[in-house]
Amino acid sequence: MKTKTATITQSTILLMTGVLLFSSMFACAQAKPILGSLKKGTPRVSAPQPDPAKTALLQPMQQMVTKLKKLQATGDPDFDYAFVAKIHAQGEQDFLKQAMQLSKDSATHQMAQTLVAGTQADITMLDGTLRQIKPSRPNQAFSQQQSRNIEAINLKLQQTGASDKLTSDVDKNVVALLSDHQQDAIDMATTYLQYGKNTALRTYAQQLVEKAQSQRARLGAMPKK
Repeated sequence: MKTKTATITQSTILLMTGVLLFSSMFACAQAKPILGSLKKGTPRVSAPQPDPAKTALLQPMQQMVTKLKKLQATGDPDFDYAFVAKIHAQGEQDFLKQAMQLSKDSATHQMAQTLVAGTQADITMLDGTLRQIKPSRPNQAFSQQQSRNIEAINLKLQQTGASDKLTSDVDKNVVALLSDHQQDAIDMATTYLQYGKNTALRTYAQQLVEKAQSQRARLGAMPKK
């Protein structure tokens, strides 16, 4: 009698376990389509699209900084400054060409178009000078100061890209970035004039400082929209 009772009890337990297992499987099967439908119906959050009024103008400047940082300095003020100034002028030219494509303001477009010719003249002059000189007299003080100038350019550009300084107004961005660029040119030329000896380069640097200061004044006087 005890054996029959135990057998019945075991059968009952197995039956109840089977029922519970089947119920769980059925519930999961019912839940999956619901979860699937929830996933399908959930709106996708798209990543913010880059603003060409910012990114397209920053790109040539960022490429310029990358070249400046990769430059292997010789320590010779004349040779190193000529090389750095050429890269800086090329970066400005690339930036101005981008500005001409994106600008919506006729005054900004005309300014960029005029300055492109000037940067090409600078690049040609610096190319000719580099063919005539060779690094010969390392100056550690110059190298350290010029290295700080380049790092300052890099840091300023990073801060500009991450801050609210640039807006969706491409013409205002052109003015802001070009003004910073001109100041960088002044800083590097001023450093060179403390150490440089090459007559042609010294004349170039002195004229560049005057030209950049004048250009920054004109940029500051441009009407704010």
